[in-house]
Amino acid sequence: MRHLLIHAKSFARVEDALKKFSSQISPLVLDDEGHLKHPWGESEASGAIAYGTQDAYFSPAVMTFFQTLMGFERLDWFQSSAAGIEHPLIQAVGKKADLFSGSHEQSDAIAEWVLWAGLDYFQDGAGRRQWQSDKVWGRLPFRELSGSRWLVVGFGAIGQACGRCLRALGVDVTGVRRSAGSDPAADRIIHPGNLADALPDADAVLLCLPLTDATESMADEAFFAAMKPDSLFINVGRGGLVDEAALLSALDKGVPAGAYLDVVREEPLPPESVIWSHPKITLTPHISALTEGSKVRTDVVFLENIEAFLDQKPLRNPVGPDAFV
Repeated sequence: MRHLLIHAKSFARVEDALKKFSSQISPLVLDDEGHLKHPWGESEASGAIAYGTQDAYFSPAVMTFFQTLMGFERLDWFQSSAAGIEHPLIQAVGKKADLFSGSHEQSDAIAEWVLWAGLDYFQDGAGRRQWQSDKVWGRLPFRELSGSRWLVVGFGAIGQACGRCLRALGVDVTGVRRSAGSDPAADRIIHPGNLADALPDADAVLLCLPLTDATESMADEAFFAAMKPDSLFINVGRGGLVDEAALLSALDKGVPAGAYLDVVREEPLPPESVIWSHPKITLTPHISALTEGSKVRTDVVFLENIEAFLDQKPLRNPVGPDAFV
């Protein structure tokens, strides 16, 4: 028998599917008030597993979730709903857990957010909303996405999902990644070493990268200076990829012409930050993956993995211990 630490909202979605494992797991459910309970009754357990989801990560009781995790004498397996593992709390859990697995099931939702950002910018959504507010019956011209050139920096699961959606609308997609070879989600693949040469030709530059020592502040003054004057900058990776002072300065100079950000360096963004009110920035609070579809797809991966784990079979999306050094 093993404890299963899970957030109450996640548990409500998967409880029925978990019942077939009732002889092997004892759910330990955390609610947003920080209360822990055993809905199936408390049982003696020799180990623990856990399901980390958006429900837990964005809960007011998130620290109770991680404190409970780290308090287990033995953590046999941790399933995360996220693909990224660079957060210090996730790193700590990864070091403790015997097995760790992630998920790429948020990619489609993020790709749709990227499409929204591109369409809103190319069709001057801000201008349309302003004219409606001002009761102006006018015809604002707009540009089609079709035929535009996009540079997708970081061509893993998220970048590929974005590439597929963009190409379906006639966008020319250049994917940037270290591994060579073609990809059906891109018109071409280039190495990061050639990024600087590709920036001047891109109508939109999209960051989908994880945050590492190598990618920290990669979007700096030189990066923005190399972009086209009328181009769009989008970041759905991590806030630390961007030198925010350099971005603000570049936007004030008109290169790039606009930025759509779902992530920033400090989250929540402090009220005094100029990012809130900058006229050329459209900001969302790290919500590009927060869809019901993402939750359902992620739950499917968890349910497949818990069955595999209990049967001592390989997991989907395993993350090796070397990622947590």
